Amino acid sequence: MPFLPVHSDQEIHHIAAPYLTWGAILVCVAAHVALLGQSDYATARILHRFGFIAGTLFGDLPQAPLPLGLPGTAMLVTYAFLHGSNGHLIGNMVVLFVFGGAVEDRLRHGGFALLYLGAAIVGALAEGLAAPEASRVLIGASGAVAGVLGAFLVLFPRARIALLLPIFIPVRLPAWAIIGAWLLYDAAMLWRGEGNVAWLAHLAGFALGAAVAGGVRLGRARGATGP
Repeated sequence: MPFLPVHSDQEIHHIAAPYLTWGAILVCVAAHVALLGQSDYATARILHRFGFIAGTLFGDLPQAPLPLGLPGTAMLVTYAFLHGSNGHLIGNMVVLFVFGGAVEDRLRHGGFALLYLGAAIVGALAEGLAAPEASRVLIGASGAVAGVLGAFLVLFPRARIALLLPIFIPVRLPAWAIIGAWLLYDAAMLWRGEGNVAWLAHLAGFALGAAVAGGVRLGRARGATGP
């Protein structure tokens, strides 16, 4: 995000705590800390083994075997718990912390897990289908976190979000304005082909999250009105 959200006024009502949101953050941080203690060579090997490489799934590139007998397709999930820099990790985890709890509360733990992992998978597949022979390593929770953003926008469009602008002035804006600005920014960056960032994974994850949340809202609205 070109700005940093720091708080949401959307409260939790249906679960004791957003344990899966916290758990995802903990796993990502632990994985990143573990990588910090590795040599550059070892880090590269780990990223190539657990990151998503489109050419190994859709092309003819060889893939290193995963431990514990995991299938090669597990990289569609494992890549989302690795990050390439401190800034990459912090940005994703702050956004997940701010928005994840309310989404987990509304979808409950099981629904949130399916949304989060599903958005990660869809994000990787979108990138892979766009460049099926690519050999670059895709890592990061951005696609999964984008799915959380999409769900939050549909479920809580009027929630007030506190954010810090680059000049460190706190501002409170509705969720639809903040997430909408992020969506336009990502779409513009994808169109311009800017940077070594998986913009398509962001947008695909966001679309899945919005679709899932839309289905949840529609189903509950029908249940409330009855036959």
